[in-house]
Amino acid sequence: MSLQVISPFETPGDQGALPPAALGLQGAAAVADDLAAAQRGDNLAFARLIRAHQSRVFSVALRLTGSREDAEELAQDAFVQLHAALAQVTGPAHVLHWLLRTVSHRSIDRLRARERAPRLVQIDADHEPAGCDNATDPLWARRLQRLLLQLPAAPRAVVTLRFQEDLEPTEIAAALDMPVNTVKSHLRRSLEWLRAQQAGDGHGH
Repeated sequence: MSLQVISPFETPGDQGALPPAALGLQGAAAVADDLAAAQRGDNLAFARLIRAHQSRVFSVALRLTGSREDAEELAQDAFVQLHAALAQVTGPAHVLHWLLRTVSHRSIDRLRARERAPRLVQIDADHEPAGCDNATDPLWARRLQRLLLQLPAAPRAVVTLRFQEDLEPTEIAAALDMPVNTVKSHLRRSLEWLRAQQAGDGHGH
């Protein structure tokens, strides 16, 4: 059976996209229904699963890679892999966990494969997906994004999942196959470095 994946980066229009990070009990029930239908081979239900999660998955990939092109490719690949593994997915929370785990690992692999001298990559604010929460100071928010792109792949993934996706250290550890103490160490060292950069730039709040 061929799968036509709806691009997570096209405007869904009136196709019923759910707001990112806004799946309450009602949203979770809808995802559960769509998951069950998709597992029975309903591609329209799977398309709804994509629309329910597309912004968050793309946002994580964009923040990790700093590249819209890479983020589009990696996020779409995560949805293709999800479709292939639907039988293993057990519920609404598992859908999101599976997608974040997959796109985080794939993004880290992409970063490590570059193996180039560190370079700053400007995230195009015009293409930042809906639901990305900027700081109250837009200039500092953009500066922070550039700083995050200087972190090594693993710490960058930890910081992104902690503060963008609001995952607990234990959840991050499960998503990244990483000991909890390592997650906490990455968080502590990364935040110390980011605060030092912030203080050096005179951007205190």
